[in-house]
Amino acid sequence: AGPMVSMKAFSMNMPFAGLIAHGEKTLETRNHTMFEGTEGQRMALHVGQRTYPDGGKHKEILREGAPGISGLEGMDDATIARVTSLPKGMSRGQVVAVVTLGKTTFVPDEAERSNPEVQRRCVATGAAMGRYLTEVAGTVWLEEGVPIR
Repeated sequence: AGPMVSMKAFSMNMPFAGLIAHGEKTLETRNHTMFEGTEGQRMALHVGQRTYPDGGKHKEILREGAPGISGLEGMDDATIARVTSLPKGMSRGQVVAVVTLGKTTFVPDEAERSNPEVQRRCVATGAAMGRYLTEVAGTVWLEEGVPIR
C-alpha cells in the first residue's frame, strides 16, 4: 500500500463514473448545491454499485457528439464501450480517480441546458440533467482502485 491521504469523496454510478474518470464527462450536474464552493478542490471519485438507468441515452449522445465543436466529435461503439467502463483491476465500490472541480453554475432553464455542447459535456439530456452544473477541470486515475464503503 502506498501513502495515505484523506480527502472528500463523491459517488457516481456507472456509466457516468467511467465517463468522468476517462475525461469524457466534463460537466457534472446535480439538483442540489453539493459542489457549490468547491471550485479548485480535488475530490475522490467513488464508483457506486448500480448502473444509472438512462435507457442508453448516454450512448446516443456520445455517438452524435456536438457537431462542429472540436474535441466533442461523435464516437464509435468501441470507443463508447471503453470510456463507459473501468480499466482492468478496477471495479464498482472503489475510489478510482481524483477529480479537480471547477465552477458551479445554477442553470434553471431546461432549454439552456439542452444546448448540444452542454448535453455532450454532461452526457445527458437537458431534461434529465440537474440544474447545478459543475465544471470538471481535470481527472487523474489512481494506480489501483481503493475499496471504500
